[in-house]
Amino acid sequence: MRNLRLLLPCLGLVALTATGCFIASGQIFVHFDLPTPFSIVGADGADREFVDLNTIHDYAKHKDKLKDVSDLAVVGRFTNQGGPGGTVSVYITPGSTSLSGAANVVAGATRLWGPASIGATGSVVNIGWNESAKLFDPAGKQVLIDAAKGDGTFTIYTIGTPGVVNVIQVDNGGIILVISAGP
Repeated sequence: MRNLRLLLPCLGLVALTATGCFIASGQIFVHFDLPTPFSIVGADGADREFVDLNTIHDYAKHKDKLKDVSDLAVVGRFTNQGGPGGTVSVYITPGSTSLSGAANVVAGATRLWGPASIGATGSVVNIGWNESAKLFDPAGKQVLIDAAKGDGTFTIYTIGTPGVVNVIQVDNGGIILVISAGP
């Protein structure tokens, strides 16, 4: 049975190459794991994470063939550990930056994603692929696409609702890109 599973794809590849057809493009799935857990503390304004896609093998291996970012998502489990309900937003800057405080992040970065609403203490919101797609800001999405097509580095900032003192814990957070590649 195992040999049959290996033999059929090989026969298909031989048939394609024998007829002059070659696979010319494809998609690469890139998942960057955020620290887990991490907290977005409303009182201090902003949390920062430097992202280097070059640390992901499939991205680094196919970077020279990158054509476009066809889809992307920010995913995770968001739990209000204490305080009133509020929102969470993600901002982005190209390269490595060090903005401090929510006001500086809003002024100096581009909103990538959000705001996602999180209820009061004990509320849990699981944001998957479909939920994430609705939260992207076109300007921030373009910054992310440009960074992925450029040097592969950017900084993301997570902020809560300005002036709302709560603690949102993020578990299993990640940034997922579907990258189109070709020769």
